[in-house]
Amino acid sequence: MNFQYEIFWIVVSFLLTVMVLSYLLGDNIFFRFSAHLFIGLTSGYVVLLIIKEILLPYLLTPFLGGTWIERLWLGIPILLILLLIVSQIKKFTWIGSLPLAYLAGLAAAVAVGGAVFGTLVPQSRAIVDSFDPTNLDLRGSRSWLTIIDAVVMLVGTIGTLSFFYFGRKKKPETDADRKKRPMIFEGLSKVGQVFIGITLGAVFAGVFSSALLALIDRILVIGQFITNLMGNV
Repeated sequence: MNFQYEIFWIVVSFLLTVMVLSYLLGDNIFFRFSAHLFIGLTSGYVVLLIIKEILLPYLLTPFLGGTWIERLWLGIPILLILLLIVSQIKKFTWIGSLPLAYLAGLAAAVAVGGAVFGTLVPQSRAIVDSFDPTNLDLRGSRSWLTIIDAVVMLVGTIGTLSFFYFGRKKKPETDADRKKRPMIFEGLSKVGQVFIGITLGAVFAGVFSSALLALIDRILVIGQFITNLMGNV
């Protein structure tokens, strides 16, 4: 029974792999079926994950067995949920602006906090540590390489931050001056473009290599399946 069950899922995975790879020949019904199936399974998994990891432990369990303070705090998310449900009625669409504004502000706060404490602060600390004299061994053979790495990191960080600086001159004389940034930021932004391009290239190379490895793995699965099938005939 277990062997037949395993064979069944091997055949299913083989057929789905062939359907996905059929897109190489052009858009067709088999690829669309596999894509819709994948999206449906992913959506179902996300819904079950939200129910199990968020709604049950943080909403239903405190509401049924929590203290009165916990139940009182639950009134806020319940109210926001009800507002979203009511906003689906055409006459009360304006009610949904409150929970949507709360979600947008919360998402922006999480994004800004992640960027500051997850990227900017660690990057600044890494630069400071790179120029710390206690971390430099001037007698070693790699001392100059360490200094060059620190300088490149400093220039790259300043150039990247300057690229996202959108200020302008304090006393613009013409309309062109109003749109033009100070010369120092213009020069540093050009350097930042180089580092941003290198970073995006590295990210694209990582994504492409991951997709290529996944493709190779699927081709090996198909080849192994055909080999096993021909061997059992």
